[in-house]
Amino acid sequence: MAKPIVDVAIAILIHRGKILVGWRDEQQHQGGKHEFPGGKVEQGETPEEACRREIYEEVGIGLKDW
Repeated sequence: MAKPIVDVAIAILIHRGKILVGWRDEQQHQGGKHEFPGGKVEQGETPEEACRREIYEEVGIGLKDW
């Protein structure tokens, strides 16, 4: 049986020469690894909209200008 295709969008945020990355808890899937903010693109959502939403949900940063 074929696995479903899942579209995801990630962001690389650079501020004053530093890159924002997260760290996955050991108990999570792919635990103990770094990750960029982002996630699944919901139906009817563009990848840009998904990035903005996920960044706000994950780190509380509201982005206006890209």
